[in-house]
Amino acid sequence: MTNTPPEPKSFPMPLWLQGIVEALAAAFIGAAIIVVPLAIMWITGAFASMPLGDAGAVGAYIWFSSFGVPLDLVSVDTQEPVGTWWFIPLGLLLVWLLLARRVGIRLAKASTLRTLWQPTLGAVAAFTFFVWGTKTLVSLDTVVMNITLTVTIPAVVFLLGYAWGVLGYFRLPLREYIGGRVDRLSDAARNFWHYVWALIRAAIIAVAGAWAIASIVLTVQIGMHWADVTDVYQRLDAGILGGFVITMLQILVLPNVAAWTLSYLTGAGFHIGTVEVSPAGTLPGDQPALPIFSAIPTQQALQEHWWLLLLLLLAGIVAGWWFFSTGENHLEDFVVGKIPHQPTAITVGVLLTGVCIGVSAGVLCLGIMAISGGSWAIGTLTTIGAPPLLAAGLFAAHIGIGSALGYALAPLRHGAFRWAKPAKD
Repeated sequence: MTNTPPEPKSFPMPLWLQGIVEALAAAFIGAAIIVVPLAIMWITGAFASMPLGDAGAVGAYIWFSSFGVPLDLVSVDTQEPVGTWWFIPLGLLLVWLLLARRVGIRLAKASTLRTLWQPTLGAVAAFTFFVWGTKTLVSLDTVVMNITLTVTIPAVVFLLGYAWGVLGYFRLPLREYIGGRVDRLSDAARNFWHYVWALIRAAIIAVAGAWAIASIVLTVQIGMHWADVTDVYQRLDAGILGGFVITMLQILVLPNVAAWTLSYLTGAGFHIGTVEVSPAGTLPGDQPALPIFSAIPTQQALQEHWWLLLLLLLAGIVAGWWFFSTGENHLEDFVVGKIPHQPTAITVGVLLTGVCIGVSAGVLCLGIMAISGGSWAIGTLTTIGAPPLLAAGLFAAHIGIGSALGYALAPLRHGAFRWAKPAKD
């Protein structure tokens, strides 16, 4: 018999409380990413005589706008509207989504599918309260925000990232559940959903391939104009801290510039205020003093650079090739079953495949172009980015043609295109 004292009992944290703690941690980390560099700049005198409260308000407004909250700017002297700042640095938006995804993964580990609603409610409520509290604490006479949009938009972004994490953690049971539901459908319905899922994946592959091509083109362009980029850095003379902040800002907007490069490769081009850039030429004008913008092509001609408009076909070819390998093109099976003449049926099936993949990829491109641009509401910079509808339409055409080519060429790897010898009587 021993006299060992009993170990103290520990009580697990309630799930709803875990959700609150995790969401607030993500919110504070996100706010610190914005506030800490601004605080260092204020301490070193970068904001001249701006009061600390106003500097904090500037940080809060930057945080709000990075989620996509529109900021209505008002003139200091006349109190009249100047314009609406609406611009989402896609790199920073990805950081917010990853923070919310981390919350979703951690809370999913601590709960089950049946009890997940408890930490979810706590997390969403806590993050929404943090956003509302931040809005009520900061204020500037030159900025006006709609309270409903201010609270709703960041909460939606957080919920999307949170769902990303939860669905990723529970992907196996969800896959089994969805697979069981699909297996109970009729053959026609099951084939339809298999086809739709393969089509979505092909569109994602096309967009990812096009984004990679645009990123390579952007990297080559920056490398060719690196002397101009460094020259702008020297002209700004922002010091070590200022140069670091400018560099980080450019890294955060690089995905936006890659999206504009993608629009450039479709032929739609993009504009930065009065500066219009397209493969046919560049219309010069005033532009922001960001070093990366010094890499904008200024002397291109369509007669010499027409081949740039063919690069996106490669992404479509890859998507069509992959789509053939899935064996889920039930639309082609339907067409072949309805048209007795086989060459005609296969031709129609290939063309319809290209159209479907192109339209699906175009819808994704439309969303990317819509959130990659916006307005800086500064002088002539009222609009910046690519024309969403035109860029998405041309992108769909590029991917559609490439997908049809890739789908038609895919059987070559299996030796499917061979002349069959007629059977002897």
